[in-house]
Amino acid sequence: MMSINQETQNKIKTIWDTYVADKKKVLDKNGNEIAEIDNSRLETIKTLKEIIDDFLNSRYNVYEFKTAVDSLNKRNNYWGFTATKGQMYFNQLVRNSEAHIEKFTSLLKESLKQPKSLSEAKSKISKLEEYSASIFYKASDKRKAPNPASVGYFLSYFWQIQDWQSWPIIYTSLINAFETLTIWEYKKQQDDTYEYFYNLYGEIKQILSKHAGHPVSNWQAEHAFWNFNGNPNKVTPVKKKAETAKNDFEQKEEKEESRPALTASFELSDYLIPKVARLTALGNEVSISSSSKGAEYERLVAEIFKQLDFEVELLGQGKGRNPDAIIKVREDNTAFIVDAKAYSSGYNMGLDDRAIREYINYYCPKLAKDGYRKIGFIIVSNSFKSDLSSFINEITWNTEIKRFILLTSDALLFLLAYKTKDRLSVSTIIDSLISLSSPILSTNVIQEFDDI
Repeated sequence: MMSINQETQNKIKTIWDTYVADKKKVLDKNGNEIAEIDNSRLETIKTLKEIIDDFLNSRYNVYEFKTAVDSLNKRNNYWGFTATKGQMYFNQLVRNSEAHIEKFTSLLKESLKQPKSLSEAKSKISKLEEYSASIFYKASDKRKAPNPASVGYFLSYFWQIQDWQSWPIIYTSLINAFETLTIWEYKKQQDDTYEYFYNLYGEIKQILSKHAGHPVSNWQAEHAFWNFNGNPNKVTPVKKKAETAKNDFEQKEEKEESRPALTASFELSDYLIPKVARLTALGNEVSISSSSKGAEYERLVAEIFKQLDFEVELLGQGKGRNPDAIIKVREDNTAFIVDAKAYSSGYNMGLDDRAIREYINYYCPKLAKDGYRKIGFIIVSNSFKSDLSSFINEITWNTEIKRFILLTSDALLFLLAYKTKDRLSVSTIIDSLISLSSPILSTNVIQEFDDI
């Protein structure tokens, strides 16, 4: 274990002082302050402990346990468990263990029990990592398999719920902060990674406790580093607009712009090929004809959905009165009618409602005849001038369309980036599309998939 040098200790003390100067605010991934997060966590822990106890004592089977944890965290997302290394890993773990669910349940129960020592914690991590690896490295499609790299976060979350003062959670954001301070060392195995993290975090808490003049807890240190490098805390300036009457949607958009910027933990361009990365820029282009821009925008949207592992039938311009594409996933019996709108000033439906109804009336029966039971409609554009709520409600009530989705270009690109980065399955992509509120913005996608 390295000893932190004096220069880095001073930086760590400055991180704490900045956190205190900022009145110890904790922001969520949308940049909103979470008031009394520690008290909220303590209240939520009471219920989570009961859920864990019900599972460990066989009052819940593993499916009921997974659902209960998911449901509670979606309502009280104070630990980031809803992201990739938490609930998604859990879902993939269970899904890939159904052939021997009793054996897996036994392993999971043993893994989740709070360890009595760091040595025992390493042993538990090692066993679950080995189990996950036996699935992951044999899987033909690793996007649908539990990634062993998630084990440390997954188990430390459950251990912290059982004893929050003893077990720090190994967050990606903390590792990023430690990298920035050049005090992080990568290890090959998850058990060694957590041991290094546990000891390093303990040393940091000692430095902070001595500096603050009182014991600094796992959560207090965590919040200070979130303030430093983990959660968004920079406000994006709002461009001044003409003093005209604004509808509710425009007021909502303006409010969103004034919130602290939410950024991903990676560079978007690192996970996109240049061809599709220009989608948003193309949508904003004003120097080329609208027909030429529209045709290219449609092709890029279709290409991105293809890279997301949808089966894509490109229709669009030159093929009569059609939507731009039909995208399908046969194994999920799911299909979406897609319309791509390359409007630089934001999409407003105008007279398109009639065309949309025609697309639905023509393609829904065809898709249903082909066995697609779940049919949705997606409009992709750089931005939207309204949320079309009345129209969407009417369509989903009176037609076979089960989900009508407004999706921004940036959000679509981030979906592809997370799919590439985290090997997301197309089923996971569909789940996010139908669960997020329209219009789906890039910030919604980041909040859904990024680690805290």
